Amino acid sequence: MVTVNWNGREHLRNLLPSLQALQCKEVLVVDNGSRDGSQEFVRKSYPHLRLIENPTNQGFAHPCNQGARAASGRVVAFINNDMRADSGWLDEALPLLQGPVACVASRILDWDGQKIDFNGSSMQYLGFALQRDLGRLEEEVSHQERILFPCGGAFLADREVFLQVGGFDASYFAIFEDVDLGWRLWLSGHEVAFAPRSKTFHRGHATFELHANAKMRYLMHRNALMTIFKNYQEENFQRIVPLALRMAVKRAVLLSGVRKESFYLWAQARRELRSGDPLVQDRWIDALNHLVALDDVLEKLPRLIQQRRQIQALRKRPDAEILDLFKDPMRQIVEDVEYDMEEASWMESLQLDQLFRKRLDGSSLQERWGEKLQQVRAELDAAQWLANTAWQHPPAPSRPGLGSLLKSLRRHGLRITFNRILQRVRHGS
Repeated sequence: MVTVNWNGREHLRNLLPSLQALQCKEVLVVDNGSRDGSQEFVRKSYPHLRLIENPTNQGFAHPCNQGARAASGRVVAFINNDMRADSGWLDEALPLLQGPVACVASRILDWDGQKIDFNGSSMQYLGFALQRDLGRLEEEVSHQERILFPCGGAFLADREVFLQVGGFDASYFAIFEDVDLGWRLWLSGHEVAFAPRSKTFHRGHATFELHANAKMRYLMHRNALMTIFKNYQEENFQRIVPLALRMAVKRAVLLSGVRKESFYLWAQARRELRSGDPLVQDRWIDALNHLVALDDVLEKLPRLIQQRRQIQALRKRPDAEILDLFKDPMRQIVEDVEYDMEEASWMESLQLDQLFRKRLDGSSLQERWGEKLQQVRAELDAAQWLANTAWQHPPAPSRPGLGSLLKSLRRHGLRITFNRILQRVRHGS
């Protein structure tokens, strides 16, 4: 059993007694250079446990691999330091770890054992993953027997298989390393099962609360790109990865607030930044997160290409047998109609809508919008007409509401006006 710790002495006071009660063969604590006395606490209070000490914070992925390599059992269990284990955590999961199943994910509840923290996995086609049913009451949810990936916070794995497929990718540091692992297990012919009665209790992202949110979002954007780069089979890789790079740039531009339709390209962005509004500053930081993540991925390209070759050499199962496990491939990751419409256009031209069509409750992206998207496009045509001609050739075509539309265009520009049109359409006004 492996737990990674960084300045989590107080968390270990709850976790380690719950692990001792399970009477497992061994417990390994991998410490990431803690400065809160964690190492001394483990050595003094739990001298029989194995303590691996790193001089600095190595993140989550690499220390887990260290623990797996140092472990001696056939099965290795991973649990976050800010959790406690239910008495049946191992017993409820171990029977499922047989045959093609090389990994068993546990159900994770909040500290009080009432609400869901992890009840299975979901992934958007660009690599952005979610924990299903987050925050819902346990008695309200159902579950799937097979899922794409476990939550790294609590799962069991066949130790030999875990190491054979490369364990966690240490370059992830944290965030989505479990997504990447699950995908690699499936493509190499193994399966990931979900054990709802194997439970742990989680305090929340206690470790990440010590970090700036920007760091987490940077890791999320970067690691999502690396995950899809390595794991899609060739045909899908050639269509999806270039689109992912394009949409990452698009998100950065949108978040920057730059009005490309304006002659004074940066004027609005400058005014917003000078206002000192912290929300504007956060938005710009997030825009930079996308660009820095993209730069990091491109910088790592030679290594990623090598990793991709190694992973694809293990492939025993085509994407067609894995994509059903995504569950929510067309989930919106940006609430912006300009972004959505460009994505829809690319999806259609690359025939990705056909790839995911049968796996969607609402079919393709265009069908998800349905008649509302047609209404928005009609309104966009009117807005574009106004933007190009209304100032020079009044009056505008006789359509209801165009007077206020013209005022909005003059004051706010096309993008903001268009988003307001969408809001009216969404609410039926």
